[in-house]
Amino acid sequence: MSPTSAAHAERIWLLLLGLTAAGAWLGETGERGWALSLTVAFLIAFKGRLVIDHYMEMRDASPTIRRVLYAFIVVVPVLVLLSHGFGDVIARVTARVVG
Repeated sequence: MSPTSAAHAERIWLLLLGLTAAGAWLGETGERGWALSLTVAFLIAFKGRLVIDHYMEMRDASPTIRRVLYAFIVVVPVLVLLSHGFGDVIARVTARVVG
């Protein structure tokens, strides 16, 4: 790894740490509601994209594999938003299925 790529990886790592800390802080102190859920969903997608592009090095990978991973970082935030909007319904359905 060249010194510039090592420095870049370190900056990305520090950014990920900062975003994770910000997300944890928001989760503990943020006002509950759509704004918080949208922020968390955005953080999940953004951090996922950083990890996929910079640490998994998928920018140069097979387009099919890259598309599957990029779809994953769209699906997970959407699930977070659905759980916010329909959490009570999801809880009732899963309680019936499990219990």
